[in-house]
Order: sequence, then C-alpha cells, then structure tokens
Amino acid sequence: MTDATALFWVSVTDQVTRRVAPILGRGEAARAPVRAYLRDLEAVARAEGGSREALQVIASGRRLLGDASEITEADRYRAG
Repeated sequence: MTDATALFWVSVTDQVTRRVAPILGRGEAARAPVRAYLRDLEAVARAEGGSREALQVIASGRRLLGDASEITEADRYRAG
C-alpha cells in the first residue's frame, strides 16, 4: 500500500462523517445516493485492502442510513 493510499483510508472517517451527518434527519431521496456511495466505497475498500477502521466506519454510516444490504461479488467487480 502506498503512502497516498494509506492516507486516503485514514481520511475515510472524515469523509463518511461529512456525507452522513447532514442527511440523518432527511428522507429517502437524500439518503439513497449516499448509501450507494458508501456501498461502492466499501466494495473498493474490501478489494484494495482498506483499513479495518475504514471498513467499520463505512459500515456504520451505511447502517445509520438504513442500509442493511451485504456487499456482493458484483459490487466488488463494479467497484474494481
């Protein structure tokens, strides 16, 4: 993992917080695109070996937005 890649995964906590926090009280129309982004981000993290902390933060953000779906092999393929 390069330094830039490692720095990216460290920044994921802030990125997820900035995207999730403002829409927690909003409806489905606001939540759906962020859930899709987080699902894609999680698929990339799993494929590229993102940090365990990054994966936990992403999964927490998804749960807060009501996304209980599993990351599938198709998600990983699409993200890669």
